[in-house]
Amino acid sequence: MNQSCCAMFAGQSIQETGMCRQLWKLPAARAVLERLKPVLGEDLEYVTTEMPDDRLSLTFNAQRAIHAHHLGHWLAYRQAHPGLCLDGAVGHSMGVVAALVAAGALDVEDSGAFIRARAQAFSEVCKTFSEPMGLAAVAAEDFQDVIDELEGSPGVSVALHNTAGRGTLGGTMAALEAFAQRARDEDWPVKIKLLRVEGPYHTAAFAPCKPALAKAAAALKLKAPSCPVFMGTSGRAETDPETIRRLLVEQADSRERHLEAVRAAYAAGCRRFVEASFKPQPVTWLKDQVPEDAAACAVTTADLS
Repeated sequence: MNQSCCAMFAGQSIQETGMCRQLWKLPAARAVLERLKPVLGEDLEYVTTEMPDDRLSLTFNAQRAIHAHHLGHWLAYRQAHPGLCLDGAVGHSMGVVAALVAAGALDVEDSGAFIRARAQAFSEVCKTFSEPMGLAAVAAEDFQDVIDELEGSPGVSVALHNTAGRGTLGGTMAALEAFAQRARDEDWPVKIKLLRVEGPYHTAAFAPCKPALAKAAAALKLKAPSCPVFMGTSGRAETDPETIRRLLVEQADSRERHLEAVRAAYAAGCRRFVEASFKPQPVTWLKDQVPEDAAACAVTTADLS
C-alpha cells in the first residue's frame, strides 16, 4: 500500500563524530556514499566516521558530512520502502539540497558538487572576518517580539526563524553579547544561548560567497521536482527550476524562513512528516509550528533498522 509523507532534512549543527558509521555498513547507503566521494571529497569516509567533533564542527567538514548522511540515510530508506510517495519535502537551511534530491530535482552527484562548493565558499568567507562573529539561539513565547526589539541593537539581525517561539540571531559576538545583556537587564522572558560557530550564516556577512554559489548553481542540471519543495529562503512551495536555482544562491545571506516553509507544507495538505536523521531536529519542532492542529501530524524518523 502506498503511503504519502513530507520528507524533512536538518541543517548545520547536527554533525557528530561517527554520524555515518552505520550507514557505511549498510549496502544501500554505502552505494550512495560512494557516489558522493568523488564530489564531496575522497576523505568522506574518514570525515563521517572518525573525524573529531572539534574539526567536524568546521563549516567545510560539517556541511559535507551532514549532506552525506542525509542522502545515504534517505535513499536507503526509500529503497526499503518502494511504496512511499512524497507529497512534499522541506530542508532546513543546507538541508534543502537533500530535499531537492528527495523530490527528484537534483541527482546525487550534482547535489554533492553544490554542497562542496557551498561549504568551501562559506568557509572562505569565515576566514575574512576581522572580529569574532557567530549566532545566538533564542527561545521566547513569540520570536516575533524578539525581532521587533532588534532596532535598538545595531549589528544583530535575524538569521533563522524556526518556530513560533524559536529563532537564531546573527552578528558580531560583541553585538550578540550586548543584546543578551540587554535582555537580562530589561528582564525579558527569553532564553538566549550564544553559539560559538564560525560565522553568522544567513545574514549579510555571507553576501561575498554568492558569486561562487551562482557559478556552482549555474552548473546544476535542475529538473522540476516531483513534489513541492518548501524552501526556507522564500517560505513557500517551489517547483520552478530557475526559481530554485536563484534561491539556492540567495539563501547565503537571506533569513531562513523555516517556520513559513513548514506552515506552507501543512497548508498544502502535508500531515505525515518523516525526517532522515540519526539525531532528529526539524520533526521535533512541529508542535511549535502548527499548534492549532498538531495532533493531526504524524511525526517519525526514517528507520533503517
